[in-house]
Amino acid sequence: MAYAAYREHPSVVRSPLAPRTTQFHVLDVTVCCADALRVRRSIAACAEAGVVRCEPLLHACSTQESDAPCVRLMIRFPTARYAEVLHCLIECVPSGEIGRLVSWREHLARCGLRHGL
Repeated sequence: MAYAAYREHPSVVRSPLAPRTTQFHVLDVTVCCADALRVRRSIAACAEAGVVRCEPLLHACSTQESDAPCVRLMIRFPTARYAEVLHCLIECVPSGEIGRLVSWREHLARCGLRHGL
């Protein structure tokens, strides 16, 4: 198994009196194009998780084991499902790159959107 993983820990401090709302995060994952469908199907089987964007990469992926074309999948899931999503991902494809973990709001801002939940 060959994975490169980078994780940024969210620094969310909750007050015990604060209302509990589901916080979503987006994880960037880069895999070979041939593995993208398998990843999408595996993530679809995870409760409350889904691929919100599939972006073909036009440059060669130097972190992959081959020179095959790659795609970046942006996976949205509740924070509580992080371990389940990673488990599904690692189980379904032999190699890839697990990228940055960002909040749903930060993801929307990266896409040029101001609002949304």
